[in-house]
Amino acid sequence: MKKAITKLPFKLAAPSMVFGRDLLENIRRLAGLVNHVEIVLFHTPSLHNIPDHREVAMLNQTGNQENLTYSVHLPASLEIASQDRKKREESVRLAIEICQQTSAFNPRHYVLHIPFSAPTLVPVPGLYFKSGNQKTWREWTKRALDSLAMIISTAGLTGKLLVENINYSPSFLEPFWEEGCCKLCLDLGHLLLGNENVSETLNTYLNVTGEIHLHGVQGYEEHISLAVLPANLVHKWLACLIKASFEGIVNLEVFSPQDLEMSMKIVLEAFDP
Repeated sequence: MKKAITKLPFKLAAPSMVFGRDLLENIRRLAGLVNHVEIVLFHTPSLHNIPDHREVAMLNQTGNQENLTYSVHLPASLEIASQDRKKREESVRLAIEICQQTSAFNPRHYVLHIPFSAPTLVPVPGLYFKSGNQKTWREWTKRALDSLAMIISTAGLTGKLLVENINYSPSFLEPFWEEGCCKLCLDLGHLLLGNENVSETLNTYLNVTGEIHLHGVQGYEEHISLAVLPANLVHKWLACLIKASFEGIVNLEVFSPQDLEMSMKIVLEAFDP
């Protein structure tokens, strides 16, 4: 399988929780399947998996041995644009700390959510923003820009930070790359949840996109096999990447071996001669 993906124009990735929660076990098993791994980090009372020095050293070693690269998905619980100053400052502090601690295995990207509403780990039906009070969004943008500047300068992330569209249109993120802070991590599943036109969005934002998250969506269930979507639709999106000569990362953001296997099969079918 890995030999087949080396012929793809982009790096094919999977998250670090496909085979349970053990980080190093996931890396060991994924190294034989993909050529990039998204290290998914959490910082909640029930789940805290920031890698320690031993794990960081092992990630670096495995990456060198297996020709495996990484990105780091910072905890979704961070709120760098919160109206609460203490919460905002704590989120910035923790983001910097994680970036500094993981820099030893040289992540290609750091992926960050910037919540507008309260962060959740699952979609909230009906909570997707395509418009809203302009003053409120301007204030959110200003707080986020101030926090991004602090994170980038302190952690040395110039050119490495990606912001991800979550429960709002990617258009709200435009000020961040226009200011030169970062680029986009474009989550296609989140676009589906917001009833956005995926092909049009790809064509609009691929030139500022470093990583794409690709996964199935069924109702409000996400991060599942691409098999729940029409294969011709997935292949249409991949054709957009080919046409644009996209050479970044396509992350199959699913969380079970079966979903990963089926999703990889669907992607590779699009490149069969």
